[in-house]
Amino acid sequence: MRGVTVGILVIAITSTALAAEPQVQTNIYDDVVFRDLSSEQVTALIKRHMANLLYPVDLSSFDRPEKDEKFRNLIMALQKQMGVPPTGILTFDQFARLGGASRDINGPMVGMRPTKMVFQAGTSVFAEGTGAMDHIAYPINVTRIMCLKADGTCEMNVASFDHENFFLSLAYSSLYSVTTWTERRVTAIQELPCGTSTLSIDLIAKEVALITVPHKGDAFCAGRPDQPNWRLVDGFPVSWNINVNKNNKARELIYEPARKFFQPPMKPAER
Repeated sequence: MRGVTVGILVIAITSTALAAEPQVQTNIYDDVVFRDLSSEQVTALIKRHMANLLYPVDLSSFDRPEKDEKFRNLIMALQKQMGVPPTGILTFDQFARLGGASRDINGPMVGMRPTKMVFQAGTSVFAEGTGAMDHIAYPINVTRIMCLKADGTCEMNVASFDHENFFLSLAYSSLYSVTTWTERRVTAIQELPCGTSTLSIDLIAKEVALITVPHKGDAFCAGRPDQPNWRLVDGFPVSWNINVNKNNKARELIYEPARKFFQPPMKPAER
């Protein structure tokens, strides 16, 4: 069971802890998350991640850094590259960052086929692409919209993928009521508990936007985050740039003398 516990901890820590607030400064060996692991097992986790970033760790020894000067010095070198005080002892957050870099440096590329389309067929309008805010899509998603003039509705279906936790969400459907249908534009609205969402499809410019105006005066909605506004974009450059950002961020923690053995930093896609 201990082996299973280690595997679960690695997945949970390296995928979610980076987003934890506030930051956790606990010595990794003393953290409650690792209470079922021996200090040798914790050292093994640390060294496995460091080895993946080409730190010359000694895999024949699994002593804590307090008892292994070479190991402690390598951790200090890692911390300097992180821009944090080189104490030689990793905190929980530093370990999470190390684990994320170890995963992302050779992690799978999350890709999306290049798709963005808006077209009209008789009294129906169709659109497909990725809903994004300033070309940032989190999570990555595929959004499809179908408007039927006869029904006076626009139905939007969204399937999303959380690239940090590798979690695929089932598609959900939203129904909008058409308020305007012209040769130029189709506009539809949806009343939400804390705002009114307006879906706008420009049939000439082939652009789609979703804008939500919050209900600020409603006591129930006070303090709740506003719904994000987005527009439909081509998903390929969005997903490519996410991969670029993850890989290049991981490169920052590669053992300095070994960086020459890695390919040059990836370049973002032109938008």
